[in-house]
Amino acid sequence: MSQAGSKAKRGKGTPLVIGVVLVLAVVVVGGAMFAGGGRSSSAPIAVSPTPLATESVQSSLAGYRGKVVILDFWATWCGPCRMEIPGFITLQNKYRSQGLEIIGVSIDPIAPRGNPGGAPAVEPFMRSSGINYTIMMVTNPAALSGYDISRGIPTTYVIDREGKVVRTYIGAQSMSVFENDISQLL
Repeated sequence: MSQAGSKAKRGKGTPLVIGVVLVLAVVVVGGAMFAGGGRSSSAPIAVSPTPLATESVQSSLAGYRGKVVILDFWATWCGPCRMEIPGFITLQNKYRSQGLEIIGVSIDPIAPRGNPGGAPAVEPFMRSSGINYTIMMVTNPAALSGYDISRGIPTTYVIDREGKVVRTYIGAQSMSVFENDISQLL
């Protein structure tokens, strides 16, 4: 075989080898980030000043692995939900640097009430309430998959650093209830 033919054969396999190496690198880095290795458990996650629409709450929580999460399903029109918010603001301020992330999931877009109701009510409510934690909005009922809010809101889940639900509360709870839970997990 000539030298030119030999080089041509070697050149055909090079893109395949590069592709395999790139795929393996993405899998290793992605796996480390998914397991919590991508961010320090004490490094706060940037909080958006506006609500974030989500098609899947479970998928959206993947970025919070390594954090203790209070996941609160609520609505702007829900009185008991509104009563819990000052406590969540206090807890976020007090424990954020230790790895706590509070996430409120507004169901306003799928269960609108009032005027203005639905999604347009959420951002002004966030501002007027001084919410300092992440607010997501579900865009359809399927986004709630994995979380049962059928018994009412607020429904709140306390999630450990590995992403496992360790407590579920239906109805408003005092800040001290959540503080007791997270003190065992941080």
